[in-house]
Amino acid sequence: MELRTFIKTALLDIVGGVTDAQSETKDGKIIPNISLSPESVKHAVSPLQTVDFEVCVTTEESKGSEGKLGVISTFVGAGIAGKSSNESSNSSKLKFRIPIEFPISKN
Repeated sequence: MELRTFIKTALLDIVGGVTDAQSETKDGKIIPNISLSPESVKHAVSPLQTVDFEVCVTTEESKGSEGKLGVISTFVGAGIAGKSSNESSNSSKLKFRIPIEFPISKN
């Protein structure tokens, strides 16, 4: 999966999950209308939060094509297969933070 698609999907799923949870909650509220009172600030309660990402990415370049950045999701299996080609790849870890504002509960 490309990094761009992974980030977009993760952020949309997080906000969508909050919205879904808000609509299904009968007793209580998820992200209610929060004021920036000293008590809320003290407990870091705010609809504005950050999503921290730590992903392992690979870059792959084939002769005659442009490089792409992909996310390594999991390592499954122990088999190794040989392949001969004109490809090169590198992997790195990326850490970054994206601020998002969660929806306010309508309940």
